[in-house]
Amino acid sequence: MKLIGKSQKLQYERQTQMKDIRIFTGKNTFPSFEEAGKLFGGRLSLLQEQQYKVLYQKLCRPMQMRLQPKAAAVIGTPQSISLPCVVGRAPAVLFAMLTIGGSVSRLIETYEEKEDMTMALAANALADGCLFAWEAQLLPILQQVCRESGFGIASRIEIPRDVPAEILKTAYEALDAKRTLNLSITSGHMLNPAKSMCLIFALTKDVTKENSAHDCSLCAAYDCPLRTDEKILLRVEGAGVGDPKEIICQKGDNLKQTLQNHGILLPAFCGGRGSCGKCGVIQKENTLPITPEDRLCFSGTQLTAGNRLSCKAVIRENLTVFLEKQDESSFVALGADETERKKSASHKVHPDADYEIAIDIGTTTLAFSLLERKTGIVSGSHTAVNSQRAYGADVISRIQSANQGKRQQLASSIKKDLADGILTLLAAHGVPIRRLRHIAIAGNTVMLHLLNGYSCEGFSKYPFLPETLALEEPDCQALFDGLLPIEASPKITLLPGISAFVGADIVAGLYACGVLKERKASLLIDLGTNGEMALAADGQIFVASTAAGPVFEGGSIQWGMGSLPGAIAQVEILEQDLRIQTIANCPPAGICGTGAIEAAAELLMAGILDKTGKLSGRFFSDGYPLAKTASGDFICLTQKDVREIQMAKAAIRAGIETLIFRSGIRRESIEQVFLAGGFGYYLNVRKAAVIGILPEDFVEKTKAVGNASLNGAQRYLKEKDPNSIQEICKQATEIPLANDETFQEAYFTHMSFSYDRNCS
Repeated sequence: MKLIGKSQKLQYERQTQMKDIRIFTGKNTFPSFEEAGKLFGGRLSLLQEQQYKVLYQKLCRPMQMRLQPKAAAVIGTPQSISLPCVVGRAPAVLFAMLTIGGSVSRLIETYEEKEDMTMALAANALADGCLFAWEAQLLPILQQVCRESGFGIASRIEIPRDVPAEILKTAYEALDAKRTLNLSITSGHMLNPAKSMCLIFALTKDVTKENSAHDCSLCAAYDCPLRTDEKILLRVEGAGVGDPKEIICQKGDNLKQTLQNHGILLPAFCGGRGSCGKCGVIQKENTLPITPEDRLCFSGTQLTAGNRLSCKAVIRENLTVFLEKQDESSFVALGADETERKKSASHKVHPDADYEIAIDIGTTTLAFSLLERKTGIVSGSHTAVNSQRAYGADVISRIQSANQGKRQQLASSIKKDLADGILTLLAAHGVPIRRLRHIAIAGNTVMLHLLNGYSCEGFSKYPFLPETLALEEPDCQALFDGLLPIEASPKITLLPGISAFVGADIVAGLYACGVLKERKASLLIDLGTNGEMALAADGQIFVASTAAGPVFEGGSIQWGMGSLPGAIAQVEILEQDLRIQTIANCPPAGICGTGAIEAAAELLMAGILDKTGKLSGRFFSDGYPLAKTASGDFICLTQKDVREIQMAKAAIRAGIETLIFRSGIRRESIEQVFLAGGFGYYLNVRKAAVIGILPEDFVEKTKAVGNASLNGAQRYLKEKDPNSIQEICKQATEIPLANDETFQEAYFTHMSFSYDRNCS
């Protein structure tokens, strides 16, 4: 076997020295409860140990009856082996494949078909335990086979860390695995049945070498519950931590994941890809190596000072890190609108009255309203940050996290956030939990799927099919996994959605705006990481969504931040005079979404930014300075930031134009434009038109409606009319934009800034 050509594809060359394929059958490959408990604990973290035992006992017999542990191994002695992890020339290589058979996978599928996800997850975890137990039984046998052939095991070769995934096909063919093990292999280099694995070892003439074990310290599976590498002390200091916190972790653990597992949540706009630069920490010992991503996000001075991206940092020895990020409890989020807040300020809460709570699950923030059941008056409100931000700023990042094994963590995170918000709101107004009668929840389709613990696989590929879009009424205790007191038994209503990316938040917004009762043609736009829009006229509703990215929420720009105190939110350039306004009038710390839009608009009107999006003069390389931080660093809007703004605004504008065109509704008949969401509420509409987010002729028609999703949930609690809100879903027609030629053309057209001074 050797690496050939620049493509680095692996090719297997059969040799006359090839030994016979050996077949092995396993015995007693069922893991103990203690071994299985590690895997149960990682995947079913909400269950208690006693519940683990019940699941284990229920699964023992059906699982053992279906186990068919089998393996095949072969030693090849090609003339040369060129594998990245082998120093020099290895005299031989050992391929082995092992499986526990297809019956176990079919058992898991049976539980999934019955929608018994607890048993399905438990069976899946236990099946992994069986496979690992079979591997542990097989390794000494393989070592003996090598010794009998005059070899020792020099090193274990991991896929894809050491060699490309294509080598799996090489091993599959060398072992004749279709015949010997009844395995098949997919075009994506996955084995079927799924509970199978491939082992590859580089051999040596030294028969005493037995390096067959997996090295956890070199493994990228940071959250694997079976990690056995060395324990390390991580000390965390700084903002949001309180007293210094000491965490026992393992050598090879990812720093951000470790912090996240212990409740220390850092922003992750990019979902941990190392591109947004928001999860930075400062190390004290300066032992973390500099990664390529670090060099892109930090200056030379910052790197020398110990700045590192936690998402790319691997803990190798005792470490102390300092966090500079602000506590996001001060995040500015939209709750009940101003009219409702004024009513609640003068409304006295009655402890003996019945109450209801409306909730909007936003990608970034959560909003809660407390309503008196009899009168429908909003008695109080509460807002909080969605802790799922630690898994990525946008829905795409969270879909990826869920599909990569973090679905349970994401579900646990939002359930805890909601339970905390409900209890905080009730306690703040002296309402006993037993008086809570109804909770209505709106949110985009992905957020509601994550709350329910549903699979997000359908969101990752066309035609984007969610598990459900229906109005649901789950049991309270079951939904919140016991996080609310046992006496809490309110009715739960999860509002319905229209499609995978036009969810219950837009339906609730349309319901709040009363579009079905109005004869006027109306356009609702929700500006966020995913720009959603709905055009309604004459009983028809047309909807669309487009990915705008996290720019509008302060992401993907160099000095970007959320709506926190100190974020530059307003910018004005008058001749040579630059004026800025920060949230809460705090010292400048960064730029939020509205600040970035206003800065771009002002630079365009001042002639510093041209229609192509190019900054003039030295600003092209250095960025345009808006303010200084307390430490003296310049907060700049960079050329890269402008490009991010251009892509986001082009996506929104192209979506609006395509929706109007495909609906067949005359543009001039649109009489009102509703701008929903926190970004839209604070956005200067005229400046949005200057850079082309909105058409100029929409400026006078546009009205900011705040948190329309929350308003819709409140209206549902007051009217309790499921037929009306479901009618919106029935009348809606989705306009897919992904492959729409009109959208593609409009997108490229609106990348430029077609600024007209008459608009300002």
